[in-house]
Amino acid sequence: MSIFDLINPFSYITPIHADSAEEDASSSATAVVVASDPVEEKEEVEVVEVEEENDAEEEEEEEEQEEEEEEEEDPEDPSPAIREACGESLACKSLKHHLDECAARVEEGSKESCAEEFLHFLHCVDQCAVPKIFSTLK
Repeated sequence: MSIFDLINPFSYITPIHADSAEEDASSSATAVVVASDPVEEKEEVEVVEVEEENDAEEEEEEEEQEEEEEEEEDPEDPSPAIREACGESLACKSLKHHLDECAARVEEGSKESCAEEFLHFLHCVDQCAVPKIFSTLK
């Protein structure tokens, strides 16, 4: 006896076949009659085959949808190119120069942080790039 037999709420019902149902009719336990009809078994097999065909058709449809989604390419994001161009523009060139000088000092062993120079440079790049990026949006 397994643990599942103890948990099963229908354990008092014992399945029997139709042939032995007459013999056990006098017993006090409740019995479930299981009929074995070959016609029903064939119908079940046919239903399974139809379900398999439907599954195959659904899989083909899903694959076609995935292929269509792959074919639809996302438009390229213009913001990295615009930001790069703004970083090299005359408006941000002096801030880039200060950032590069600070980075060189840090590489030589200075204990300073270039956070301020970096934030000023990014602010300049954002001020230049944002209007251009939004003008390219649909």
